[in-house]
Amino acid sequence: MNEEDKIVEELIAGGIIGAALGALISKNKGEGAIVGALAGAAIMATYKANEQAQKTNVPFYSEEDGVIYQIQPGGSKVFIRKIDKSTTKIPKRFKLK
Repeated sequence: MNEEDKIVEELIAGGIIGAALGALISKNKGEGAIVGALAGAAIMATYKANEQAQKTNVPFYSEEDGVIYQIQPGGSKVFIRKIDKSTTKIPKRFKLK
């Protein structure tokens, strides 16, 4: 199995787990499953991308608590700069169209 096939399988697994959890905690089981599947696949894709980035031995950037760090291949963090917190207000409830 090549690397791309493995990644697709893991994304599908993440989507299936997310769908099950979404349906479990949501009042509307169908919508909860869809949102959960998307979230599960997105989380798995982010995790895999981070894993692949670390294998390249090229530093990458990460934000934690309003601070941007450069993550070195060995795992050490280098402070880059502080960023202002977002003032965007996201409503607690909204409709997807």
